[in-house]
Amino acid sequence: MSAAAFARELVEAEHRLRGFGLSGRAAYAALCRHLAARLDLPRHLWLEGPDAPPEAGLDRLPLTGELDLFGLAYERFFPEVFKARHGQFFTPRPLVELMADLAGAGPGDRVLDPTCGSGSFLVVAHARGADVDGIEVDPELVALCRLNLKLHGADPRAVREADLFRAPALFEGGVFDEGDRWDVVMANPPFSIDLGDAAALGRANLGQGRSQVGSDELFLAACWRALRPGGRLCVLVPQTVVSSPRQAPLRAWLAARFVRRAIVSLPEGIFRPFGGTGARACVLCLERKPARLRPWAAAVVTNPGYDPARRNYHPTEPDELTRLRLGGPDSGWRQLDAETAGWDPEVLLGSSGIATGVPTVPLLGLAEYAPRIIRPAEDPDRSWTEIDLADIDKSTGEVARARTRCGAEIQGNKVGFEDGDILFARIRPALNNVAIASRPRDGLDAAMCGSAEWLRLVPRREAGFVLTAARSPCARRQLQAAGGQTRPRIRVGDLAGVAVPDPGPQARARIDAMVRAAHARRRADRLLLDRVDAAYAAFGRGELDAEALIATLEDIERKRRAAEEGEPG
Repeated sequence: MSAAAFARELVEAEHRLRGFGLSGRAAYAALCRHLAARLDLPRHLWLEGPDAPPEAGLDRLPLTGELDLFGLAYERFFPEVFKARHGQFFTPRPLVELMADLAGAGPGDRVLDPTCGSGSFLVVAHARGADVDGIEVDPELVALCRLNLKLHGADPRAVREADLFRAPALFEGGVFDEGDRWDVVMANPPFSIDLGDAAALGRANLGQGRSQVGSDELFLAACWRALRPGGRLCVLVPQTVVSSPRQAPLRAWLAARFVRRAIVSLPEGIFRPFGGTGARACVLCLERKPARLRPWAAAVVTNPGYDPARRNYHPTEPDELTRLRLGGPDSGWRQLDAETAGWDPEVLLGSSGIATGVPTVPLLGLAEYAPRIIRPAEDPDRSWTEIDLADIDKSTGEVARARTRCGAEIQGNKVGFEDGDILFARIRPALNNVAIASRPRDGLDAAMCGSAEWLRLVPRREAGFVLTAARSPCARRQLQAAGGQTRPRIRVGDLAGVAVPDPGPQARARIDAMVRAAHARRRADRLLLDRVDAAYAAFGRGELDAEALIATLEDIERKRRAAEEGEPG
């Protein structure tokens, strides 16, 4: 059965359960208990909750091990039950398969997922012949994982309900035996949760002298303890673990205990179609020391085979995750020396997209950062032309909308700017919210201001070219690497590190002239449409009859032709 067909069956089942007064967690528990009975799970492994009445017709739900159908249930249904609880997101199946490849999970291996969710990693590892164990804090997910394992022929008792971060250590309190160690740890753990549990901090050398430690650090420390010498770790972590200067101590801690085998940078929104957010992540594949030093592999994925900007799964081409799995000279992998100092593939692979030998110029060599922070409310009677982030046409960098407001209506700090300034949105650089300041229509004569999220750059020359360079994919890639992972933001210092291709003075001047002319034409077209809309609205209000409307439209057209004829060629 296809995932889409199973999804339809689940939707119908949920509707039937709602008809019997079961919704949210109660409906989910009823579904789990019904499936547990059909799969002959021991009753002590069942999720606590109500049973579905026979009239709900849950027997119609198919049971098949062909797909990770329970992962689909976790991702697409009962969102009030799951909804990225504990900072954890469902892992796309192609990514799970790639990570299992990198970890080399196979026959004879013991594989642990210490934050196993619905069990996707365990199912894939079991299918490859490995023995699997899992830990999960959420009882609803424990129940789902047990069903998933049973459906795929694995032991449902392999998953334990425990909190990796706040419960006793892995080998205390009966979670696992003291001598237990694993050949492989694979996981998609909760991202960047600050934890202050004293016992947890005491078990992590990283936590010494600190009242709080991020879950990323504690998780990696727990994985190190769980692995046998030479064991393989393949986990998803925030991109900041490999890129942020603040995480340098964590990288040093990892380097002292592991050797690198592979690191893959993933695009913003990799979890978005699967119930997650715009978090940035990377795959970290390491081997616990003692281990042989050898070259390691790095890659940057920008197209994972689906659109990470959408809330719903939408397949796209190319599929770079599959390409990485297939290998070969065009797969996207690059071999790096074992002694390579950096960890961030986007930096190490020069993923700006600028080819070797192409001349470049610093972006801040083309435009000067010139902050102008104002408080319009301090001059309550002054008029302002206000332009915010949502007013920008992200496909062209034009100001599409603006409004006039008096200072009394504008609260807080704003950024002041002038015609021709380049405006860079601080937040989420992947959206390419970069514009050239302008007035999109007539009657907006007041001084301009806008969101405090704008960074203001004043071009030293050729504003149209500066806009083109600032909006280019190579600039965007460099800024994406600099941002954080949940709500990526850029700072002035990030702009200072951006270099853009420099085609020379003649080409710069030509690009500048063409961009400015195109923007002028588009502004004229917007004004024309505004006037046509206004004339038609006047006709609708009875202010113009049909004859007067035609005369008004002819006048609009005549003025447009006159303006075009007066333009410089």
